[in-house]
Amino acid sequence: MVLIVIASVVGVAVLIALASFRTIRVSPWEQGVLYVDDGFERMLPPGRHRIVGLGRKLYVHRVQTGPIYMQIGPVEAVTSDRLPIRLSATVVYEITDIQASLSHPASEAVRLSVSQSLIALGSRHTLDELLTRTAATEEPLRLEVEPLVGPAKIVGLVLAGVIMPPELRRAVTEVERARLEGQATLERARGEHAALRSLANAARLLKDNPELMNLRMLQAVGTAGKGATLVIGDGALVRSSGA
Repeated sequence: MVLIVIASVVGVAVLIALASFRTIRVSPWEQGVLYVDDGFERMLPPGRHRIVGLGRKLYVHRVQTGPIYMQIGPVEAVTSDRLPIRLSATVVYEITDIQASLSHPASEAVRLSVSQSLIALGSRHTLDELLTRTAATEEPLRLEVEPLVGPAKIVGLVLAGVIMPPELRRAVTEVERARLEGQATLERARGEHAALRSLANAARLLKDNPELMNLRMLQAVGTAGKGATLVIGDGALVRSSGA
C-alpha cells in the first residue's frame, strides 16, 4: 500500500514537472529573445528549447537574422531643375546587433537614413536623369547611405520609383507626344524625299536612254493582262480596256 502511494506521488510529481516545461522552437533564420516575468532572460539560438515556465510568465520575441526587404517612400523631394517629385527605394538589410535592435528598432534607423538619402539624390539630378534611372544615378544613392545603420547593415539599395504630380505628368506626356509626332513627321518627309529622288533618277535615266521607254512598254504589255489594247504612234503610248 505504501509503495502504491509513493508511486502515485512520484507520478504526480513527474506530471507536474513535465507540465511546467514549455517547448519553444526557434527557426534557422531567426534568433529568439526570452523574457521571463517581463524581464530579459537570455538569447535563444535556432533550435528547440525546453524552459521551465511553472509560475513564471514567459515571452519570446523573434528577430529575423536573414535579409530583410523594405519598401521606403514615397519621399517628397525637389530635383536640381526645381521640379517637385516623390521618390521611393527598395532596401535590403540585415540585423547585426540583436540586443541593440530591441531598444532601437533597425527598421526605423534604416527608414530614416534611406529617406534622407532619397532627398539628397533628388536635389543632385534632373527629372530626366531620375526617370532613366541608370547605374550612374543609383550609385550615389548607395554611397549616400552608410553600410552600418544603427544595429543593421545595408546589403542592397535601389531606386524603385519616381512619382510626378499630375500636372507635371501631363506636361511630360505632352512633351513626349510632341516629340513622337515630330519624329513621325520627319520620317514621312524623309520617305517623300526618297520617293521624289527615285522618280527624278528614273526620269534622268529615261531622258539619257530613250530605249528604256520601249523596254518599259514591253514590260507593261506582258503584265497588262487579257483584253488590253496598245496603240503606238509618234512615240505616244495609249492603253485602253478592250471588250
